[in-house]
Amino acid sequence: MAQNAPLNQKHKFSWPLFLSPFISRLGDALYIFGLNWFIVKATGTASILGVVQGIGGLVLVAADVLAGPLVDSVNRKRVMLWSDIISFVACLLMALIVDVNHPIFYQLVLLTAILDIGLGFNFPAAKAMVPELIQDSALQRFNAISNTSLSLADIFAPLLGGALLAVSWINFREFLIINAFSFLLSIALLLGIRYRYQPSKSGRLSIWTSLKDGFKYVMGKPVLVKMVVIDSVVNIFYAAFNLLLPYDVKHYFGGNEYLYSYLMAVMAIGGMLGGLSLVRARSARALPQIERDIYLLAIVMLIAGFWRPYPVLLAMTALYGFLISRIGVGLFTLVQNVTDVAYLGRVFGIWFISVDFMHPLGNFIFGFVIDWLGDGTFVLMGILLALCLGLTDLVFRKHTAV
Repeated sequence: MAQNAPLNQKHKFSWPLFLSPFISRLGDALYIFGLNWFIVKATGTASILGVVQGIGGLVLVAADVLAGPLVDSVNRKRVMLWSDIISFVACLLMALIVDVNHPIFYQLVLLTAILDIGLGFNFPAAKAMVPELIQDSALQRFNAISNTSLSLADIFAPLLGGALLAVSWINFREFLIINAFSFLLSIALLLGIRYRYQPSKSGRLSIWTSLKDGFKYVMGKPVLVKMVVIDSVVNIFYAAFNLLLPYDVKHYFGGNEYLYSYLMAVMAIGGMLGGLSLVRARSARALPQIERDIYLLAIVMLIAGFWRPYPVLLAMTALYGFLISRIGVGLFTLVQNVTDVAYLGRVFGIWFISVDFMHPLGNFIFGFVIDWLGDGTFVLMGILLALCLGLTDLVFRKHTAV
């Protein structure tokens, strides 16, 4: 990986860079938890919620397109700061004006869009800063711990949200205030990061020119193209897996919401353990090692499809979360290792475009397939995932492995 000029002192770990995304993630997860509960409670329908989140998803993809060029052309720390500042102000203003009993549609859309824009810019900037502030030998460990913390936030948010709902006077306004102050705490942590921006030698390019340059850079590195393809395929089936779990609980296990919550919990715990399993690894994982985890992922799907008892599904869901976490950490670290610092923002921007696009695509395709095949969709997913990975390997066989 090309090295930046020695403007920033590298460390083995950075607490502000670790805690800032974790706290923002926890606040956002609480916001989504509160949004889901109070909006359905107030309206009696999930349709408004679906439209709000659908529009937010489209806005997130648009933000991904713009984020990469911006992150590579301006101070990355300032991108994170302004993302959090705007999100903080938006949550605070919404808390002041929202009618929790009769929420206004356009207000919910506007707030969700602003938060998704902030996420779309903040996350690539954070990932692009990591190689500038963390020693190369400590990258995988930092990424593993960071991903583990995000899984921990996903576990803790429903627990905290449930505890808050038990308090009679708490409503959606309080959830907005909590999210606002999570952004404020994130801002304070970011201000503690010692980071000096190194302008690109080629000067500041227009967004369109910078984006084209980023795509050209990615296309010139087949290993990056291969990793984007692999992660895109994995995310199609990740979305499908999450869609299939509530279907299984509804149709095969009596619709018991507790059984569904247990599946979500063990998936998050598996993800946390998957990240922790890489914390003490002495070297970054090679792409063939990551691919072996993906083949194991396909086997997990096959087992879930062939054997229906709930304990089997519970165990396979935990393994699924474990493997997904290891795959994500390994791919992030490889990207940081093989990408020039000047292009990290655009590379991650392109990466997140594919991820954020593949989730709704997986939901759309497998939403129909699940109604047709039911529990047998697990088997189809396992076969297709293995075939897609094998085909990807075949296409990129001539290129150097990492």
